[in-house]
Amino acid sequence: MKEKLQTLDSPTRRQFVEGIAKSAFGVSLLPLTDSLLAQNSPAIAKPAKNIIYMFMSGGMTHMDTFDPKPGTENGGKTNGIKTGVPGVELGEFLPNLAKNFKDIAVIRSMQQLTADHRGASYWMRTGYNRRATIVHPCLGAWAQRLLGKSHEILPSSVVVGGGGLHPGGGFLGPEYSPLPIGDPMGGLPNSSYAEGVDEKLFDTRLDMMNAFNKSFDRKFQNAEVKAYNQFYDNALSLMSSEELDVFDLNQESEEKRSSYGNNRFGQGLLLAKRLIKNGIRFVEVVKGGWDMHNDLWNAIPERAGELDQAIAALIEDLKAEGLFEETLLVLTTEFGRSPRINANAGRDHHSACFSAMLAGGPIVGGQVYGASDKEGHAPAEDVCPQVDFNATIAKACGLPLDEVVHSPSGRPFLIAGHSRDIATDAIVPKGAPIDQLFS
Repeated sequence: MKEKLQTLDSPTRRQFVEGIAKSAFGVSLLPLTDSLLAQNSPAIAKPAKNIIYMFMSGGMTHMDTFDPKPGTENGGKTNGIKTGVPGVELGEFLPNLAKNFKDIAVIRSMQQLTADHRGASYWMRTGYNRRATIVHPCLGAWAQRLLGKSHEILPSSVVVGGGGLHPGGGFLGPEYSPLPIGDPMGGLPNSSYAEGVDEKLFDTRLDMMNAFNKSFDRKFQNAEVKAYNQFYDNALSLMSSEELDVFDLNQESEEKRSSYGNNRFGQGLLLAKRLIKNGIRFVEVVKGGWDMHNDLWNAIPERAGELDQAIAALIEDLKAEGLFEETLLVLTTEFGRSPRINANAGRDHHSACFSAMLAGGPIVGGQVYGASDKEGHAPAEDVCPQVDFNATIAKACGLPLDEVVHSPSGRPFLIAGHSRDIATDAIVPKGAPIDQLFS
């Protein structure tokens, strides 16, 4: 039976196992379904070494980007553009991605459980529902925890333009928190000595601070204090390192910078390429402005145009430098926007169905997974919840789905969500990778 299960793709395997459960036990879903799917997902021969994670903050409209419905009432003013794959079109505002569709895979059946910006963004990045009692780690922190640090001096993860609501390292602690960069064109902030404070004076002040802290550190020798001390030690090492040049986009030619687009998202992706090339494993680049309740068709040409230019330039650049096959590109958003156009010529929040994109690494481009219904309202086939999406990312990068990590309070967690097997009381994966995207 195990061999037969492994030959089926994700949705078929899920239906197969559930069918057996229904026939044999009179139930519609086995508690072990997702665990079986995750465990029987074939391993990747050559997982990606790096992740560039592009987060479209505000709720990117799927109907006008990766899942257009031209000629329909819900489709609005957006026309489709051919991709070269029969029957597959992208929105007209993505001409470069349509032209190079062979490099990307699109998921059109994403589904979220909330249409609240903050809650959905958190869920997307962590695989868990936001709670007041705990903060869960983002994928970059998970990768560092499961694979170790990716560089001796540089951080293992960076977030460009993430704002103050990012979950960061979560319960893993400050040592695992991504380095925040607000403006990719500004270099690494606060990385030089303050005005009027030379290196000698800085070292004197640092020695005084350490003297004051010595008794505190001696009295409170717990993991949290040690983690913060390690975090500050890492920051000080970075300040005095020659590696800081990696954050300086002035090292790039004007022609290269212009090819990505002279905007924060384009320059953020160029910075991301520089960072992963120099040993930083995970870089998230955030692009806001997608909360289009009003006047959508005047706003989206610029928003989508910046996205289209920058990602196409990134793919071309990664290929030229031999990095495309070892770098996973992820584009997602917290939820989609409503198929129905509102009275203000915009679209409202919509969590029932939206789109995402993957490329590079072991992902096979030129394909679409899942489909929305003719209204663009809900998945018509192969629904993909956020935990399956995160499980697919984890598999693409060789991150174990079943390795349990405990919070300081002793609670168990997995990288793509977890559930508890009723029969054995074991912690099992909740998300299952989409194997179709690897073949």
